[in-house]
Amino acid sequence: MPRPQLTEAELQSTRDRLARVALEIYCAEGLEAVTFRRLGTALNLSHMHAYRYFDNKEALLARMRAIVLGEFGRYVTQRDTGSAPPMERVQVMVMGYVQYALEHTAEYLLVFSTQQPPVSEYPDVVEARRVVFEEAVDAVKACTEAGLMEGDPREIAHGVWVSMHGLLTLHAANQLVHGMSLDELLQPLLQALLQAWAPEKLVELVD
Repeated sequence: MPRPQLTEAELQSTRDRLARVALEIYCAEGLEAVTFRRLGTALNLSHMHAYRYFDNKEALLARMRAIVLGEFGRYVTQRDTGSAPPMERVQVMVMGYVQYALEHTAEYLLVFSTQQPPVSEYPDVVEARRVVFEEAVDAVKACTEAGLMEGDPREIAHGVWVSMHGLLTLHAANQLVHGMSLDELLQPLLQALLQAWAPEKLVELVD
């Protein structure tokens, strides 16, 4: 008798279950341990079972990244009530970003691994990243509309993100070796970034 056809919802539910188990393996044993055979062993299933839901390991890793990004986004945005003053809102989101990377370093590095295919090949990863980033752009936009920053909110959000990511990546790789730690660098860097886009009249007040 042929196997019954699964609905898309059932397929997605099983993909997510497999991906979450794969995430547990990755966090405990590293990326090399994530194989379809290892996944089958963990679930007491055939090592071929995962091939029903993922074409290859990259597809599995992409689903893992999408799940992490969803959790990452919730971690960051749950701190953003939308009711805080605009600049405070930006700083709260940045600190949420940093705290997530420190508490979930393995997951963070999985998302931003340099050894992955273009994210454009996996639309669910692109969408998960877009949701997180657009929240940051929205927070920055509130600052520009309030006259606390000048410039394109998307450009500003990119600038802050790139700078924070660089700092966190160096920290995770134990490459902050020139006499200053992440704790010592974080606040001065963030303040310098926010001041860089402040209107000239506000910079004069700070000086």
